[in-house]
Amino acid sequence: MSVKTEYRLARRLAQLEPSATAAMNARVQQLRAEGIKVISFSVGEPDFNTPEPIKVAAIEAINKNRTHYTPAGGTLEVRKVIAARVSADQEIPYALGQITTTAGAKEGLYLAFQALCDEGDEAIIPAPYWVSYVEQARLAGATPITPQTTEATGFKVTPEQLRAALSPRTRVVMLNSPSNPTGAVYSADELAALADVLRESDAIIIADEIYDAISYVPYARWLRVAPDMADRTLIVNGAAKAYAMTGWRFGYVAGPQPIITAIKDIQSHTSTHTASITQDAAVKAYTPSAELDEAVQTMVAAFHKRRDLVLGLLAEIPGVSCNVPDGAFYVFPNVTGLLNKPLKNGVVCATSDDLNNYLLDQAYIACVSGESFGAPGYIRLSYATSEDEIVEGMRRFRESVS
Repeated sequence: MSVKTEYRLARRLAQLEPSATAAMNARVQQLRAEGIKVISFSVGEPDFNTPEPIKVAAIEAINKNRTHYTPAGGTLEVRKVIAARVSADQEIPYALGQITTTAGAKEGLYLAFQALCDEGDEAIIPAPYWVSYVEQARLAGATPITPQTTEATGFKVTPEQLRAALSPRTRVVMLNSPSNPTGAVYSADELAALADVLRESDAIIIADEIYDAISYVPYARWLRVAPDMADRTLIVNGAAKAYAMTGWRFGYVAGPQPIITAIKDIQSHTSTHTASITQDAAVKAYTPSAELDEAVQTMVAAFHKRRDLVLGLLAEIPGVSCNVPDGAFYVFPNVTGLLNKPLKNGVVCATSDDLNNYLLDQAYIACVSGESFGAPGYIRLSYATSEDEIVEGMRRFRESVS
């Protein structure tokens, strides 16, 4: 008689929530495999192709057999171009030892939490937040502290909220601008006010600038506003959004050398480095080029036009209101006016999560509920899709709730 196998998993996984965006994408793919025409506003990835010069650089790398292991954290060539880019962006000189490259910005964030946090530490993560921040903090043993921002402040944390959230246990403060999921972009004055508060603390600031190229207002960088805090700031960024390279998995972390060294030590026992071919593609992406600048500007102009389109269409749906996002490619409408009332066929949705599922089941449009971002009563829609899809998707939305 065989003994039944019981799988004991690590205690740290007890509170882990799977990625809501990945789960929704899986449902979309399943429905499409069944022949259903689903319009997806759920995935945060540009619908543009990677610019041709970057693809050519990768093909050349393959043909030159640059397909072997590289040093942990990346080749000398890729770290040189990233150091130059970060130095120019931040107007602070960064040395090679202050740079590591990663398998996407997501891995960079995960490694940063692992390097910085212990059991009992706290990580301040303003809500609404990207779904992986809180889970990565928990996996590192830290407790997420999530001050709730509001539409009144443009979904941006205020100095008063930040000061109230700080404690002797605060180890990390997350700043994400432009924001996923809200598209909020902090002004220089707003960042300066937060810097005044954070100078009272010894917390490490993680500035996630992955959407920095997609801002419809003048973009203020954290370290340009507070250069005196460079010795306790990590900059996390990557090629996924600016260069439509989501599948290539290229990110980087820039910061104080002792922290970067610790991150690279963890890398040496995990992924070691992102793909060698990806690194050569990134060298091309981050080497100054008028052709690539034009490609990025074309993409951002299209996103700006689509933002205005989706905002106009959302305004025609009774019970829905929406702040105007200043960056990224998301809208984050308030849908509380659709809750706890009969919709089409008498269906009543008690939560935005219920509404999210209703829209997929009834209208075949995929969004992500606000609960996933720590903000019940909202849903996130990515407008990184064609104008035709936006128009048809918003028609389905309107008809399914009217």
